[in-house]
Amino acid sequence: MRGIVSATAIVSYASAWSTTTTLTMKGYTTTISELPSITIPSQGSIRQFQLSLNNVTVRLSSLGASITSILIPDYSGTAPQSDDYDDIVLSYKSPKEQLQHNNTHFFSAIVGRVANRIKDGKFQLQQSEGVTTYHLDRNDGNVNHLHGGYDGFCHRIWDAEMDRNQVKFTLTSRDGDQGYPGGIEVTAIYSLVANDDDYEGAKLKLQLHGRLLEGETKATPIALAQHSYFNLASHSSSERILNHVLHMPHCDKFTPLDNTSIPTKRLESVKDVKAMDFCQPRTISDALVHYGEQMVGLTPKNAADNVQKILHDGNIDETFKVPKQGGTEGSNLDGDTPYGFDHNYIIDRMFDDSALRLAAVLSHPPTRRSLSIHTTAPGVQLYTSNYLAGTNPPADICKDNSKYSQWQGICLETQTFPDSIYSTPPPANDEFGKGRCFILEPGGDDYAHEVHYAFGGTGS
Repeated sequence: MRGIVSATAIVSYASAWSTTTTLTMKGYTTTISELPSITIPSQGSIRQFQLSLNNVTVRLSSLGASITSILIPDYSGTAPQSDDYDDIVLSYKSPKEQLQHNNTHFFSAIVGRVANRIKDGKFQLQQSEGVTTYHLDRNDGNVNHLHGGYDGFCHRIWDAEMDRNQVKFTLTSRDGDQGYPGGIEVTAIYSLVANDDDYEGAKLKLQLHGRLLEGETKATPIALAQHSYFNLASHSSSERILNHVLHMPHCDKFTPLDNTSIPTKRLESVKDVKAMDFCQPRTISDALVHYGEQMVGLTPKNAADNVQKILHDGNIDETFKVPKQGGTEGSNLDGDTPYGFDHNYIIDRMFDDSALRLAAVLSHPPTRRSLSIHTTAPGVQLYTSNYLAGTNPPADICKDNSKYSQWQGICLETQTFPDSIYSTPPPANDEFGKGRCFILEPGGDDYAHEVHYAFGGTGS
């Protein structure tokens, strides 16, 4: 596990901005600047970048190839004003705090070598000498492996470079890193471009790639994901995400979980579990009320009261939990644990497995802000920040001294399915296997995963 840097560590900042570049496309000009870097002795130098286009500004950091800030305007007025902009990404005050606190909730960063959970922290993989078992960190309740382990990719300082309209982050992971076989190189390339069909806003494109190092003879699993927490009202909004509307029109199935959040390896229709259905737009508040009733086992009044308490006073410290006896039959929810969505949804790929496909549309009607996510991945993990509790991370190291509590942000992590490393290819009728983790093999294809985040207005 990475040692946490002392709070008294000396931190140095570059004194001035360095390179700035501009690129004009479709009549819009993207401006990219390198911001002051942060150097922490014995840890390295963290580089920071800013991309701006059409009233959208994104800040990136080489620590975890992170999205540390996204500023977008309030689209409910006639024209954006300087005080109408909000930062819609939950994060630390700076990458310094992100590094020192070890980012226990994976804010902002690229997670890997394998995103999401691996059951019991072990997997098997076919190698030249036969099927081999690998043991990983069990950093998720001392039960499962989560997001690459205690020192996963989100905790590393990546190499960085600016290239025309994009910022490229690169990381090398050696054979045996966190227990994984095979040496690999991964890249995360961010660019900010004009939206396809909307004069408002801009689109943040993220291209993720992975390849085996030259001469590597071992195969390895790889599944990278971007783990930003979004709140379109503002990262510090007292209403949290309850007034957001979520629409996942191509996600009519999800993967049910056991009591340790590992998929049961079957797919279930959202039509059979209405609490899980976002095929039509619905508010997060309404969805959490139905989830509380159908999955958690609360009475309709108690489920609604939990949501109303926050809408009445977003600063309350209460954490809403599953009753001690556990959730409803079949939900596999353990008692006395925070509740909310933390599920993998299957994106209906139609006939083209490699094309970009709409995964989700998130909107905030009071500000008319919207986020549309397209991806080449087979799944999207919906997580409503159930385990944020206002104290971890503590408010004094978060942006604006903000207290991040349960349901403060929403993650929409495009990815392959959780716990889906197959030692051999699954049979054709294995529906879960169609979303399995990618395997880098000597002489095989490289890994690629693309996701686009389009920010703009929702229309009048």
